Amino acid sequence: MRTFTVRLISARAAARANAAMITAGMLLVLTLAGCGGHDADDQDARDRPVAITEITPTATASRSTPTPTASRAASRAATAGASTRPGSAAGLVGAGAAAGGRPYCGASRDVEEIVVESWSSGAFRVSLRPTVASRKAPRTATTQVLWSAIGACVPGVGTAASAESLHQQLACHQALAQIRSGDGYATGDTYDLESWRPPMTPNSFPTWISTRCGNTLGTDPAGGPARVYRPDGVAARYPVRGEHG
Repeated sequence: MRTFTVRLISARAAARANAAMITAGMLLVLTLAGCGGHDADDQDARDRPVAITEITPTATASRSTPTPTASRAASRAATAGASTRPGSAAGLVGAGAAAGGRPYCGASRDVEEIVVESWSSGAFRVSLRPTVASRKAPRTATTQVLWSAIGACVPGVGTAASAESLHQQLACHQALAQIRSGDGYATGDTYDLESWRPPMTPNSFPTWISTRCGNTLGTDPAGGPARVYRPDGVAARYPVRGEHG
């Protein structure tokens, strides 16, 4: 009888242990399945177009975002001077050219090309051609990446008197990047940032819309530009038209 009792108890203990293992395994499977479901939802959320009602202008970026470029060397140069406070003129110094390095105005993950138009009066326009992926990327972080790319291309743009206005124009263009107009984009093929536009006040989404990203502010320079060029000395790959032509 003693032997039978001991074996019975052992059998019951083993059964309980097996049941516990099966239950734990089921919980693990359910947990992993749940994680996969959230990942799919998050991917859908990232891929869907941005609605106008979701856009809220902000003066600062929430975190520093490295600038992806065609090479590691260009990436290090572009990231070196990236600011975590791109909303104020004092914090708008770009990298690369602004830091005394060799300018780079060519292709990267977010930029197809950057071209400058300059007038004899000293006025200038920076035309940045974004990639399709850049147009769909988060606005605040991407604005910072694009601004860093501009700083790596255009010497002194971050310390120019018009720096704050240029950055506002860039943020506005990126906010409206996915809006279609006819066969193209409402922003045009390029984001055209113009030195003669005063800052938009207040720097808010309604102001962006009412001024068309600042296009109704300031006085356009007389005549065409005296020079159209890439500061890195490479010939421009695309014509500069943007929303102006």
